Amino acid sequence: MAKHQKRGILADSLMPLNTNNLPTRCVVLVPLNRIDTAEHVASKYELEIIIEHHAILAMAEICLLHQEATSKQAWNSEARTIQLVLVHAQELDGLPELLAAVRSYLPSVRIVELRNGQLEAVENHGAIIDALDDLPVIHTENVDADELSMLLDTPEGEVEE
Repeated sequence: MAKHQKRGILADSLMPLNTNNLPTRCVVLVPLNRIDTAEHVASKYELEIIIEHHAILAMAEICLLHQEATSKQAWNSEARTIQLVLVHAQELDGLPELLAAVRSYLPSVRIVELRNGQLEAVENHGAIIDALDDLPVIHTENVDADELSMLLDTPEGEVEE
């Protein structure tokens, strides 16, 4: 039987879907009337989960898990993966805002959604930027006063040769 805890109490979880098999923590966002589906998913994938029914509370749990993972991370070690699992979450208010907040402030959180009985990753563009080792540096050529004047004084539609 799947182990899960409701609201506010943290639980460890292992998610076998993660390709590198690092231990992960899961918050499941699910409407109250669909809790049986969340429990089935937890049982199927052998997850220990935290179930939330409100987007704001799910974000709070994710932040707590992130803070805990950050404080327990050893120097130069892989961070524990935190996952947000969406189960029929499109029925809940505040989902777009939650996803935007996770992408902006916690891009390392993996977002997965139950689709056709399978957990599938939701694209997180913030994680791509977060994964860059060094930010790209762009060097521009200097523009002198004559070139700037020429660019600014040319009327639209007219091309100088």
